[in-house]
Amino acid sequence: MELKENMEFDITVKFIPNFCQARTLTIKMINHSSVCIEMEDAKSRGVFPIRQFEALIRDGALIYSNSSMLGKEDTA
Repeated sequence: MELKENMEFDITVKFIPNFCQARTLTIKMINHSSVCIEMEDAKSRGVFPIRQFEALIRDGALIYSNSSMLGKEDTA
């Protein structure tokens, strides 16, 4: 999957850094080495190395919202 700015992902219970119990996150900025994200209702942003962010998608911790097949009980 090609990552782009403004992509939104559903957060599942597998996403460990979900301290604020958000249900979604959005990519705010992306470059060749990192992804800047903002979680739902967050007052700040976070940064992930791009390979780690891609691994979170592969492992099912983040699900692109347009392809979400999970019911609401499976989200955080």
